[in-house]
Amino acid sequence: MNFLLLYVFLDVVAFSSVIISVLPFHAKMLGAGPFLVTIYISTFSFIQFFASPFLGRLSDKLGRKPLLVSSSVADMISHTIMAFASTLPMLFISRLVAGLFSCNISVGSALVSDLTSTKERTKQVGRFNSAYSLGFAIGPLIGGYLAGTDSLNPTYFNSSIFAALINIVNIFILIFFLKSPDNKKTNINYPSEKKNTILSLLRIKNLTYLFVLYFLVNFVFSGLNGIFALWSEAKFQWGPQQIGIMMSFVGILLAFHQAVTINLFIKKLNEKKTIFISILSIFIGIYTLTISYNYLFLSIAIFFCTMGIGILNPTINSLITMSSKENQTGSALSINQSGLSIARFTGQPFSGFFFQSFTINTPLYIGLFILLLIKVIYFKRLIKN
Repeated sequence: MNFLLLYVFLDVVAFSSVIISVLPFHAKMLGAGPFLVTIYISTFSFIQFFASPFLGRLSDKLGRKPLLVSSSVADMISHTIMAFASTLPMLFISRLVAGLFSCNISVGSALVSDLTSTKERTKQVGRFNSAYSLGFAIGPLIGGYLAGTDSLNPTYFNSSIFAALINIVNIFILIFFLKSPDNKKTNINYPSEKKNTILSLLRIKNLTYLFVLYFLVNFVFSGLNGIFALWSEAKFQWGPQQIGIMMSFVGILLAFHQAVTINLFIKKLNEKKTIFISILSIFIGIYTLTISYNYLFLSIAIFFCTMGIGILNPTINSLITMSSKENQTGSALSINQSGLSIARFTGQPFSGFFFQSFTINTPLYIGLFILLLIKVIYFKRLIKN
């Protein structure tokens, strides 16, 4: 189990060191405008939406370990291509390769289930998520440092080669140290349920509003993520190094809110009121971004945004499990995960388009309007017991 946690930590370090801190500036240096930059960022999520169910079923047949090895090999190839990418098509190919084969989180989560007893599973899932959050906190910091402070000419070769080397280390760990379950059938559910099961779930009002909430809020938040590097460059003249430091701060805050803040709210409020508070928190955070003129305002904005998304996503997933039958929980969560993928690969280009066509704050204003509508439409459902 410890080697699986090490693998996940290193995998996220490699991924986030390039994608979060460097990719937006790399694509911009090669001639991409803000809209095209967000297209490149969202390519991975778009490909994963179609590839994940297939990779999940394949891991059920062939085992988790071969799929994790192939995922790391694909990431290594992707990052190597990025290191030498001097044209936008090469950069696109690198993201295409990663999206087609990457399955570290879904298959890794399934392996946690395979390797643990029911009694220990919640604890080990928590450790798995902590390893992910820690990797996300460290990766952007390293990637940004290696790429430098010049947003117009980032040293993308250094960060990409670093990520590729991390992937090689992970391949070694997977092949020689990761334990595979012996003769254990896997029962993890992927979005491959029958259409009638999915349709029956979509007809349940106590579930559909949660699906819609999850999609809309993550649509807004993903849009913010997609333009944040470019927004920071325009607002504060930041380069990869400064973005890496800030995103490391974001990762630490997310881990804190997911481990501590969510428990405080759930104990004092029920899940529905906690969701309303989380949407309000994201609203405050994005509004503070629109009026930010120094690092203090920016830090306050980041705090509220991370608190909101940090407590919203797990709380909605928890409510979905409570509102669905036991034999339909996997299907319900799969629908929600599919909605998250759609939110990511549509929300980022959406924000990129308005960022490029109007002002840098226009996507933020649109996000505030969507969040305001959500609060008005779902106020009674979320506040009343």
